[in-house]
Amino acid sequence: MTAPSLTILIPCLNEALGIGAVVREYATAFPRATVLVVDNGSEDETAATARAAGAQVITERRRGKATAVATALAAIDTELVLMVDGDGSYPADGARLLVEQYLREPVDMITGIRSAQQATQAFRPLHQWGMSIFASVLNSVFRFKPLDLFSGLRLFSRRFYKHVPVLSRGFELEIELTIQAVDKGFAQTEIPVPFRSRAQGSESKLKTIADGLRIFRLLVVLFRDYRPLTFFGHLAAIAALLGLSVGSIPVAEYFTTGLVNHLPLAVLAASLVTLSIMIGLVGLLLEANLRYHREAYHIQLRKYGAPAVTRSSEKFARVIAG
Repeated sequence: MTAPSLTILIPCLNEALGIGAVVREYATAFPRATVLVVDNGSEDETAATARAAGAQVITERRRGKATAVATALAAIDTELVLMVDGDGSYPADGARLLVEQYLREPVDMITGIRSAQQATQAFRPLHQWGMSIFASVLNSVFRFKPLDLFSGLRLFSRRFYKHVPVLSRGFELEIELTIQAVDKGFAQTEIPVPFRSRAQGSESKLKTIADGLRIFRLLVVLFRDYRPLTFFGHLAAIAALLGLSVGSIPVAEYFTTGLVNHLPLAVLAASLVTLSIMIGLVGLLLEANLRYHREAYHIQLRKYGAPAVTRSSEKFARVIAG
């Protein structure tokens, strides 16, 4: 029996200083796997260095990590995909832990968790604070709190990466994958992995403020699209409260004097309450439509079954190790 096929997916932008070492390290750790580097419009020798190290290289000139990954996933057809950053911060030993975890308990997505101590060495305090905020928001909206929301080391099953759309463009990728997995009911787990500083001389492409705002915007959009009743229900409640607050003045005036002297306030209150009802109805309609599409999606997904190892874990581990 043959081992399941595996692709090591490495999205890169100007990582010539470290990509060669990353490709060789992962090729050594997974000799039977295909190492695929996606050159995301680099202006240095990233593509040439990756090829020289033995990787297959495709080019996606539209900038953005999510765009690069989406292009690669459309071209991949292996049973497993291991996504890793090209900056050298994730040792191959950690990737092997993800594969071993899959052998023990096959799931659709496994995420490598960077420890707080290791993360402190590589991330600025503002980055850690932002990750905690986004994780808390995700927990409050989707009832799932990831331990490392922005980890770039992830293992995907075929049924996951073939059925999850990637609609973001940049560093929002990881949060979108997590929310897609939660919303669509894919099985996922997280395990601790080793983490180290990026290749010496290379620089992070993450822009704290700009990317933080983009991620926050994505959270709002995903909240609207995947929890419409809750999203529009909150908006309806706010409009209704404003309407009742404004309307309390002319109502109290009417019961006191029998007249309504603040007519504009009465009109505004009636408009706000009407608006709240319309917003609530929009949420109900979108929720019903989303439920219909979820049912159709899961019926279609049944054709692929659950993620599983179709041969013994011991034999798979031997083959992966070469």
